[in-house]
Amino acid sequence: MLYLRRYYNAGRMLGLAFPLAMLLLFFSALPAEAHAILLRSDPGKDAVLSTPPSQVSMWFSEDLNPSFSTAEVVNASNTQVDAKDSHVAANDPREMIVSLPNNLPAGVYVVVWRTQSADDGHVLRGSLRFSVAQADGTVPQVTGKVAPGTGILGGNSASDASSGQLDGSSFFSFLMVTLVDLGVVFWVGAQLWHSFVLQLHDSEAVEQQDADQRAVARFERYFALPILLLLLLANFGVLIGQGLALSSGDWGQALAPATFQGLLFHSRFGSFWILRLGVIVIALVLAAFASVVRERPRAMDSILSWLNLILSLALLTAVTLSGHAAAVSGDLQTFAIVGDWLHLLAASLWVGGMLYLSLIYLPVIRHSALPERTRILLSTLAHFSPLALAGVVIMAVSGPFNAVVHMDSFSQLITTAYGRALSVKVLLVVALLVTSAIHVLLYRPRLKKASTQYDSALSQNEAGTADEEKQVLAVAPEAKQLEQSVGQQTRRLTTVLHWEPLLGVAVLVCTGLMNVFAGSLLPAAASQTPTQQTATVKPYHGTFPTKDHQYTINLTVSPNRFGTNVFTVSVLDSKGKPDTNIGVSVYTQMLDMDMGTDAVNLQPDGKGHFSAQGDLNMGGHWQLRVEIRTPEATLHSGTVDITTPF
Repeated sequence: MLYLRRYYNAGRMLGLAFPLAMLLLFFSALPAEAHAILLRSDPGKDAVLSTPPSQVSMWFSEDLNPSFSTAEVVNASNTQVDAKDSHVAANDPREMIVSLPNNLPAGVYVVVWRTQSADDGHVLRGSLRFSVAQADGTVPQVTGKVAPGTGILGGNSASDASSGQLDGSSFFSFLMVTLVDLGVVFWVGAQLWHSFVLQLHDSEAVEQQDADQRAVARFERYFALPILLLLLLANFGVLIGQGLALSSGDWGQALAPATFQGLLFHSRFGSFWILRLGVIVIALVLAAFASVVRERPRAMDSILSWLNLILSLALLTAVTLSGHAAAVSGDLQTFAIVGDWLHLLAASLWVGGMLYLSLIYLPVIRHSALPERTRILLSTLAHFSPLALAGVVIMAVSGPFNAVVHMDSFSQLITTAYGRALSVKVLLVVALLVTSAIHVLLYRPRLKKASTQYDSALSQNEAGTADEEKQVLAVAPEAKQLEQSVGQQTRRLTTVLHWEPLLGVAVLVCTGLMNVFAGSLLPAAASQTPTQQTATVKPYHGTFPTKDHQYTINLTVSPNRFGTNVFTVSVLDSKGKPDTNIGVSVYTQMLDMDMGTDAVNLQPDGKGHFSAQGDLNMGGHWQLRVEIRTPEATLHSGTVDITTPF
């Protein structure tokens, strides 16, 4: 009956996990944004106007924090020309407006904007270009040495996380986010253990009950307060990291009271950050009480356990509501938040549970006699397995579909640093699944079989009498051999159980990287120094064939930085001769996040080249597709990936 009850409990857990996972299957692949991305503007991108506009209006994908969302308009000489009154519209939190002076002269203008999402707190910079034509309809060309938009709103800072560089300030943000994830997963996992593994233990064995009580006491005495204090400090670190992103790595500005005030009281991110802080403080008070008052009535232990469980679920909710899921717009927001909450719960069930098993439970039973230790370990793992299995199911189903939200193609798993971090995470999860399968399907059944035989042999020895002395002597060597086998297999199993949480921690480290860069990871060279990162920008020159190898494309992008660039292409036919009787277009696509595809139609210059001005709206990893149109209306294209710095 005991085994039937365990299988029933496991089935009940799976029965709950699968419907929830199916909800994620259908709803986690719906569009979500990781930043407040520019959707449209007036004047439009690359617009050529016959009359100067009175203002620039921009509409973004998420609600904006008005304290830190701003814009500047500069001319071809990189001089600010707007009225310095950029603001978020009072009637639309996704619209930003900046006024322009009357009679703006003819020329090329670049609008540089910086947004902070009111939902998840992430910062993004970008630009758009428009032109005011002269009376004859022509537009003056940009001839200055400094490209318009250079150095505006911290755009040259290598500390900007959206540039994809893991320098000092972005590493600090990564570290804080990772510590929050680790602390939440471990602490919530411990509460789930106390409520659904230890309290529901149906064993009447004294040694089992004693081990459970000592595990709770070990967690309360040595781990609860340090974990919560670390969470408290890391939570403040996340806020400071937001300030660093806004101030382009300026620690003085990031720590200024005005920065904290703007972050906390002018965005939903700040509201839920305060909720996170409140939950942690309450949990700290309960942990301090449990640490000081160790002799408590059984009813008090039950009350503390349930209060901590409620706080752990509240903490998961607060972390989710201050993350990417809260940035999904419309009716889909609820489903996205539920999906993200379940994914974090799954990590707590699986990774947090393994951390508890390795750091709390295994040390408690380490000094028990071998037969008792084996029985306790097998019984506890049998109760933990349904929780871990529910976490595995939810995480395995939700993970790939959450990845689809941020990735447009499989090639991005290799061509972008975000994709490579995700690839490493996937490999680590696979390794974790394989390791778990080995211990559940191989090591644990072998240990259970050997332990049953060993207990049987011990029973025979204890039942022996003086008249059965020969039989007892025959059984004793067998019991000794079985004892050695049980000891060896127990050590093998516990070794695997110590390795599993290390893989889980590595998974959370990858998650921290992806969270900090929020889809903007770039292929950064680890050997680059900060000096190299801010060195003079050089134009891109590249030669590559079309997919059908009928043409060779020579492409130049100058100056190759975020903002306005000149795209120049020359085309050689299969015989290596220049071909000018064609049409050429360049299609630009940001690989680090979904910003759509823009087209730049190149014009012949009469010297065998085709060129035109176009925008790369932010620093990052871009894919350029050059399309060649022949007089016979056939299309030939080739693609190349480039890295564009700020």
